Amino acid sequence: MSPLCDSCGEHIHKLNQQVSVMRKEIKNLRQMLDSAVRAHRKHMVSIQSAVSNIGLSEPDIDQTPPPPPSPASAQAALEQGNIQTVPIGYISSCFSVKNGTPRQPTICGPSRAELRIRQSVFNNPEHALVGLEQYSHVWIIFLFHKNGHMSYKAKVKPPRLNGQRVGVYSTRSPHRPNALGLTLAKLDKIAGDTVHLSDIDMIAGTPVLDIKPYIPEYDSPHTRMGTDSEPYDSNTDQPQATTEAETSTMCWRTSGHM
Repeated sequence: MSPLCDSCGEHIHKLNQQVSVMRKEIKNLRQMLDSAVRAHRKHMVSIQSAVSNIGLSEPDIDQTPPPPPSPASAQAALEQGNIQTVPIGYISSCFSVKNGTPRQPTICGPSRAELRIRQSVFNNPEHALVGLEQYSHVWIIFLFHKNGHMSYKAKVKPPRLNGQRVGVYSTRSPHRPNALGLTLAKLDKIAGDTVHLSDIDMIAGTPVLDIKPYIPEYDSPHTRMGTDSEPYDSNTDQPQATTEAETSTMCWRTSGHM
């Protein structure tokens, strides 16, 4: 046999070996595919069984959505204190994370923030802010949305007491049954539907539930005692009689801030 025929024979033998290996690989792939198909079918059967057990295998297409709560039920829920909060806006703050954010608003006076009233709350958000510009400060009621968990304890260890345990209601801990926060911020200006604030202690994205004007005559105990309380006689512990002029002055003060 010539050398050329020997070379062809070796080449054919190698090709036969490669074909044999490819056939084995194809056979293995078919077995793997069959196994995957069986596993998929088994998984689908288990899902259908679970769905049928909870009564969702045949949804009722004619089922109408539940009606909204009636005014009577909404009133009953309100009287029981069960309400659904709706943020009026979200804080845009110079603080992006909790670390480094002041614990109290007066610690960092230059801190700035903005609160834009959402149009989904009012059709004309700027109308809700008319008259607020005459006040120097505003109360802000917000949610501690970065607590990380909803748990709370009756006693806590505030940082200012160096490890002493006291009742949560004697502290300003954010971990409370209702994670509500209250802060007093300086009102810099109002531009359209946006409130510009300073002296803040809230991080960016904080949901705000309400804002109220700070009125010293009502909100400051020292001022309130000086203007609103009636003079008392230390001997009788009864209010002293006021003159007609004093009564007129007190009524004028009261009506001037309503």
